[in-house]
Amino acid sequence: MIPCYVSGAGMYAGERTWSFKTTVIAWLEGSGLGYDTRYRYYRARFPELDPEALARLVCDPIEHYDRDWPRYRAGSSLPEEEALAHFVLERDARFRDEARVAIYCFDEAGIGSGVNAMRFVHAGKPIVGFYAADAGARRVNLTNVLQLAAEFPEQVRLAAYRTPGDITTQLGVWLPMVATGRGLRTED
Repeated sequence: MIPCYVSGAGMYAGERTWSFKTTVIAWLEGSGLGYDTRYRYYRARFPELDPEALARLVCDPIEHYDRDWPRYRAGSSLPEEEALAHFVLERDARFRDEARVAIYCFDEAGIGSGVNAMRFVHAGKPIVGFYAADAGARRVNLTNVLQLAAEFPEQVRLAAYRTPGDITTQLGVWLPMVATGRGLRTED
């Protein structure tokens, strides 16, 4: 199983990103091809939640559900925003470091997704990113996202989707390619 980092908009995520992330997390768990590192970490911490509720929970900003945040905050002398930045960086680094690949929804992505995508690029880890085929469903400058794939074609693969089935079909092709070390280009 390939450890994956499932990402998209965080604090300002809407239904499109929540649907994407919960679909991908469920598909990974059911397919046996991979797992979301964040989901797996919190599964042990929230055994009372059913898988769907947990998948939806981990779409929210970490400070809304991580049970260690209040203790971390209380023990920090930093202003709250700085303490939160350090806490999130520490937790998120754990999930990125464990992951071998990143799976992104770019429909509502913001600067955080851009920064994290570049962290994966810098680490040499493959990324597959999805964006809605319907331009009206996106709140992102698609040209910027497409530049990511144009600049790093051997590492970044992008795909438009119309339905959740399009996403899982692409993942069903892409993850085995990554596992076998084959290229990432659409032509492969």
